Amino acid sequence: MRKYAAALVLLLMLALSPRAPGQRGASSTLVVRVMPEARIDPTQIALQFRVADGVVQTVNVAAWVRSLPNRQIRILARTDKLEGPNGPVPVTAVSWTGAVARSTAGGNQARCTSGAFATGQAQDLVLGWRQSGTLTCAFAFKLAESGNLAPGLYSGTVDLSVAAQ
Repeated sequence: MRKYAAALVLLLMLALSPRAPGQRGASSTLVVRVMPEARIDPTQIALQFRVADGVVQTVNVAAWVRSLPNRQIRILARTDKLEGPNGPVPVTAVSWTGAVARSTAGGNQARCTSGAFATGQAQDLVLGWRQSGTLTCAFAFKLAESGNLAPGLYSGTVDLSVAAQ
């Protein structure tokens, strides 16, 4: 009888005791946010033309861009001032030609432009770039109508920027 009573007490204690918590399911979510970003090298080009020696200056411009889908990627160039031995020269006297030197991913779609600077306006150095990637353009800057210019040093700067719009 004692065993019976002990077993009954044990069963009552188990029945009245709080139940052990069961395993619960859980889930987690990992969110990674990759922000658009861009780099350009160089950010500025120092132009120097010596009319007696030649009037072409070459430079490679490299850009790396990670952008949102279907954004136009632009490399812009702006120059506001060109100085010669006799004083200021219009920036419209500087033109350029561009050619793709290297490209990867979305940069394979792009083409490097040719053109001339306009007073107070930024000029597109690249067209057709709409996806993330890299692009290196080889540019040749030229001082136009050098036969009509006085001999000497002509200098200015070109500011470069890259953006995805």
